[in-house]
Amino acid sequence: MVISLKSLNILAQCKQYRVSIWTCPPFLFIVMGIINIAGMIGTSFVAQRFSEDPSVIVLSVSMMTVFLFVVGNSVVSSFQRLADVSRMKSEFVNIVSHQLRSPLSAIKWQLEIMLERVKTLTGEAAETIGTIRDQNERMIALVNDLLEVSRIEDDRLILRSIYINMDDFLGRIVKEYDPLAKQKGLSMKFDTKDERPWVFADESKLRWITENLIDNATRYTKEGVVTIRVQKEKGHVRVEIEDSGIGIPIMDQGRIFTKFFRSDTAVRLRAEGTGLGLYLVKSLVEAMSGEVGFASLEGKGSTFWFLLPLVRKGTETSNTNDNNEPKKNI
Repeated sequence: MVISLKSLNILAQCKQYRVSIWTCPPFLFIVMGIINIAGMIGTSFVAQRFSEDPSVIVLSVSMMTVFLFVVGNSVVSSFQRLADVSRMKSEFVNIVSHQLRSPLSAIKWQLEIMLERVKTLTGEAAETIGTIRDQNERMIALVNDLLEVSRIEDDRLILRSIYINMDDFLGRIVKEYDPLAKQKGLSMKFDTKDERPWVFADESKLRWITENLIDNATRYTKEGVVTIRVQKEKGHVRVEIEDSGIGIPIMDQGRIFTKFFRSDTAVRLRAEGTGLGLYLVKSLVEAMSGEVGFASLEGKGSTFWFLLPLVRKGTETSNTNDNNEPKKNI
């Protein structure tokens, strides 16, 4: 188990929690540990010095017990306050996201109607409306991501799983992204072993996961190749998205799947993003009984991967028909 130096900085942690040091759980935890040690030493000393007078020993133990109870209650109360703040923040985000969704959708449809009626619009006016539409789409995407985060945190995520052939599924996505990659001067490669592996997963969520990783790869790669690989691996299907982009600094790699986290490199490049994408990728993959990870070297590129349980045709015959094709989910 690796302990980072930042995790030992109590003052920094209290500042992150936005509480005073005397109500900060990490600080109170250390204080409680010191008091426990001092209490055991003190009780042992009293027991040895006044061993002939049991009432003194009982009194000292009782006083230490009460003191430890008070300190322990302070620690529990601090954690309770943090939990309440986190709950209220989640509820606030959920309410605001729902309230924003309707007006943003209305703006979207009004813009679509406007563009449909004014097809002859050109020049600066057309560019302005196009910019408004694009920014509105970004806001809708952000709201949808926030709602998805809320569903995950409240354990309300619904998966509509079907049997998916990963070769065909990824091939379609790569074909859709290939023109966009070429516009950026990138080449896109699809590497498959032709093993035709099947998984049982939510297709819309799986598409979102894959597109998010490919989008990141193309966004942070100025030139070179983006490679998508799929293969079987020890009872799982392994999907990799490799790029030759800017990579991720070592100091940021431990927090890359943290909610709302954006690396310093992404901020310097002014790349679009909210810091929710990789958090959602990890949460959705794990919700489908999978794993996710990455390897990255700054200045050389990154490889993000995820594993999903493999549907084995040879053993799970109930999942396939007589033609070795998966049955449709009813």
